[in-house]
Amino acid sequence: MDFPEITFPDDTDLVQLLWCGGDWDSEAVRVFWRRAADVTDVLTDPPTSELDDEPMAEEFFPRPCVLDPERVPEYPWYEELPDELRARLRAWIPGPAEEYYPQLYNEVATAPGFKVGGSMNWSTTDMPQLACPICSAPPVLLLQLDTYEFDRSGDRVSRWQPLEERHLIHHTPEYELACEPTGLLVGRGSRGGVFVCSTNPEHWTGFFCQ
Repeated sequence: MDFPEITFPDDTDLVQLLWCGGDWDSEAVRVFWRRAADVTDVLTDPPTSELDDEPMAEEFFPRPCVLDPERVPEYPWYEELPDELRARLRAWIPGPAEEYYPQLYNEVATAPGFKVGGSMNWSTTDMPQLACPICSAPPVLLLQLDTYEFDRSGDRVSRWQPLEERHLIHHTPEYELACEPTGLLVGRGSRGGVFVCSTNPEHWTGFFCQ
């Protein structure tokens, strides 16, 4: 239970996620809730995937990299906000820019990159109406998989780019590695989210790709 952002079902403290690399269908993800004390026989030689020999196999599997998690404040996707608050946002951005308020808000709201919990950015497609098929409870984001750790468009420094990496020069190998540390291509260079039921994570798991 290293991540308190995850709500574990009773009598579990370990979550395992299995994903079929290269498949963005909602059925391509399986989540297992377990007890760490019960895991006594760990495979030293995991089986290989049938996708290993595919031409784009390197984009289906994350490259080995060091995890350096950091907690950052973020805000809900704008479609999750109450109507009254969205109206206040529109009033806060007067003039011609008013119609772009979702984009302006979301540049500082939802964190990109691989993350546990929080909110997902639905800028490529509208946010779907999600509900647990068992109890109708709203889902929560368990894990976000992202092609990029921060916005790389243009030559400006992204709000989400770590301070330790802001000296990197755009379009250099060092910059590209910082922006795409896993080498994973999600969809067409976007992101995907693994969602679970907010009432009972064992009820339902869904995977949605942008």
